[in-house]
Amino acid sequence: MKLAKALASAALTTAIAAETVLAQGVPRLSSAPKPRGDVRIVYTSDHANIGNYLMTSSPTAEELRRVIDVHAGSGIDIFAQTVFQKHGVGWFWPEHPDHEHWSGLNAAFDKIGKPGNPPLKIAIDQSHKRGMKFLATFRMADRHSGPGKGLANRKDLQIPGVRDGGMDYTHAEVRDWVFGLVDEILRRFDVDGLEFDYCRWMHVFPRSTARKNHPIMTQLLRRVRQRLDAESKKRGRRLMLGTRVPQTLAECGALGYDIATWVREGLVDYIAPSDFFFTNFNARFEEFAALTRSSHCMLFPTVHPKTCWQDQDHFMSPENYRAAARNLYAAGADGISLFNYMYHWVGRSLDYPPGPAMYPLALAWLREFRDPWRHGERPRHYLFYPLYAGHWNGISPGGVPDVFDPTFIKNDRIVLKRQVGSSGEYRFRVCEELRQPGSLAEMVVTIPGIAGADKQAPPRIQRNGSFKPPAKDKLAFYVNGTVVTPRTIKVSWPSRGRSKQYGRPFQTCSIFMFPLTGLPTVFGDNVLKARVVAIDEQRKGPIIIDQLEVTVVPPWKRSMK
Repeated sequence: MKLAKALASAALTTAIAAETVLAQGVPRLSSAPKPRGDVRIVYTSDHANIGNYLMTSSPTAEELRRVIDVHAGSGIDIFAQTVFQKHGVGWFWPEHPDHEHWSGLNAAFDKIGKPGNPPLKIAIDQSHKRGMKFLATFRMADRHSGPGKGLANRKDLQIPGVRDGGMDYTHAEVRDWVFGLVDEILRRFDVDGLEFDYCRWMHVFPRSTARKNHPIMTQLLRRVRQRLDAESKKRGRRLMLGTRVPQTLAECGALGYDIATWVREGLVDYIAPSDFFFTNFNARFEEFAALTRSSHCMLFPTVHPKTCWQDQDHFMSPENYRAAARNLYAAGADGISLFNYMYHWVGRSLDYPPGPAMYPLALAWLREFRDPWRHGERPRHYLFYPLYAGHWNGISPGGVPDVFDPTFIKNDRIVLKRQVGSSGEYRFRVCEELRQPGSLAEMVVTIPGIAGADKQAPPRIQRNGSFKPPAKDKLAFYVNGTVVTPRTIKVSWPSRGRSKQYGRPFQTCSIFMFPLTGLPTVFGDNVLKARVVAIDEQRKGPIIIDQLEVTVVPPWKRSMK
């Protein structure tokens, strides 16, 4: 009970913000972003993405080349293919005696390879022909279920108390093992560099020693950087080291990643901050931009197809991606990184909601995310969900079950006591000029239970045609301190709540919809306040508000002949 109360308090605290408060040196959100460099889209491919979801059961080298062509033609600048995880090495057969090959989810994919020409080489060569850089990705903290191979299966080298065998980089033997594969790839293949993915599954040290172990991981990166630099001199071009890291600097620090030092010393060429599984529209990536903008390190924040733990069957739409991209670029991003994007087309192999036709359709969406301001006339849909409600009491996978640490709580919400006058606030980031003439913008607030706005509520019609009494709980809403006029609010009470088929499931729910264009919104961080104005004496427990949406339809002008 104490933990639950503490989590609720922390979630409420993290959601409250009267205005955008920026630490010294952190750049402000920009309505005229200026991304650096010429890389805009970084695509990290799961080990089995191509072999399992995109290739036939009897694949050929030519088929693999066509798949690479589709990705290159979708606007991707860097294709980062996962080749190393705890289960072994994929896409080629390692020579290193302590590393073993893993065919993954499609053993037939290995039949493409011939002596001296494994699938990895075929993909690299075709990427270069299409002007796309190719990186070999290492899952540095992989803990997918199942036995590992090589050192990943040795209990004495795993993080104590962590399930599914996370490798403990405190041990020099683990670091040497990973570096050995780095050296082999650079020696054998014409890759453009490496990507170290720390987001699968975040932990590389015991939690109790992670902070003091910053120098250990930094020293490994120095060693890798030196090897990359030596190979760069041979090839006459700089080879890259990219890192996919947790979404906040606080998380990075707690888990053993000294991002400031990595950037300051020039060890990494890009940082890709990422949630473990979901797109976070409220993420404050400007804290990373404060480090990268004064360096040669690029910033590529990550978007995912999924949106929250309690709804894993519905994925981001083009309107959602456009909205997320605007927030990322406004915060100082130089481009966008994509992770788990293959969820859009897993229906090609699995009984999963997205249909087979989403490949290559979903890939084609990426073209416009290179410059979201260029497509400013297209609609956007911002989602503000409790990312990990229902998972460890709101704790993300970077944390530990039942261990209270605000760093890892991602469960933003307003918790209202069931008493008149109780109020709470929720920060929501919308990098839009919503008050420009002709714009249409609406906020949609969905809460569990039955409540009404601060006005006379009509009876609630049921699916069978009958009526129930009006809601007795009533709320008033404010945006940036200005009350939302009750007569502008439409309230809906779906007669059977909402089923999983349509999103986050609710047994009963109330949906409040009101226009934003007449309210004092600002570009960037805004605040929704809710206040209890009447209560239903028969109901128990707090009123939870944890799902907000903002839709934006920019102005359109009819051409006059």
